[in-house]
Amino acid sequence: MARPKKTGLDYFPLDCNAGIDDEIELIEAEYGLEGFAIYIKLLQKIYKSGYYIEWTEKEQLQFSKRVNVDINRVNACIMTFTKWGLMNKSIFEEYQVLTSKGIQKRFLLAIDKRTSCEMYKEYLLLEEIEVNAYKNLVIVCKTHHNADINPQSKVKKIESKEKESKVVSESAALISKTIENAFGRLANPLEVDTLVIYLEEGIEINLIKKALEEAALNGARNLKYVQRIINRCLEEKIYTLERYLIAQEEFKAKRHTNTHDEKEPSTDAMKRFLEGE
Repeated sequence: MARPKKTGLDYFPLDCNAGIDDEIELIEAEYGLEGFAIYIKLLQKIYKSGYYIEWTEKEQLQFSKRVNVDINRVNACIMTFTKWGLMNKSIFEEYQVLTSKGIQKRFLLAIDKRTSCEMYKEYLLLEEIEVNAYKNLVIVCKTHHNADINPQSKVKKIESKEKESKVVSESAALISKTIENAFGRLANPLEVDTLVIYLEEGIEINLIKKALEEAALNGARNLKYVQRIINRCLEEKIYTLERYLIAQEEFKAKRHTNTHDEKEPSTDAMKRFLEGE
């Protein structure tokens, strides 16, 4: 089986002047170091997948969760990035895509040794002379590139999307019910959407349920505490409830090596788990 074609980068160059450029200084003047950090995190996400990212509600929620910054503040930063040219404003407004000429130039420099690379004409910001300098670069139209002329394949894709949508809906309903049972109140749709996103990162639905139950057990009936548990699991590469329970037993055994206590209080155990002790 052929290896899948790599589209993103493992690392990207960061100029020594980053942080003292006029545009970035303007970002820091308005948002402080948090604005600079959001910009760098955004570059990491872009280069990981290639030279652009789509910026729909789904990506906004995911990014906000990962950088632990309120989604409204993140989007305010994004609008400022487009205002000062750190991200291209016209591409963003027309396609809901984040990219820039500088990002595309650095991307092409990084993939210079690859046998071939495709870039979408709709998102292209480089001059013709810059494009021609890269012999292995192929410019394609996004609409044509994604067109599928095989009717059977189209049916399969529709069926696959319907199945995926059903699974997401069932998971959302289960998460919503668990929040109601654990927190003793109706679930907020934003809370449900935020937790559903973890499924795409490989977290098992039963582990999300367990995180909600742990939060309630420790008197922390809020989404932030649940996210801390799940984010800690992601750091430890724990994706299933079974692996989580094993890790908890291992953790407690380690903590009790030099004590005669039979059981550590749940709140204390969870606190140390979240702090990585």
